[in-house]
Amino acid sequence: MRFETRRRAKDEVIDWLVCYSSRRLHSTLGYMSSMQYEQCWLAGQPKTANL
Repeated sequence: MRFETRRRAKDEVIDWLVCYSSRRLHSTLGYMSSMQYEQCWLAGQPKTANL
């Protein structure tokens, strides 16, 4: 593909990565997407106070 600017190319890559990471299931992550796995991991972390 050709893009008008480098910024537009970067934006397109980022959009693709977000889509890919939210949909592709990984067998090593228990057949969850990377985003689902990260959300579950974060939910299981102890809460700490921000000082």
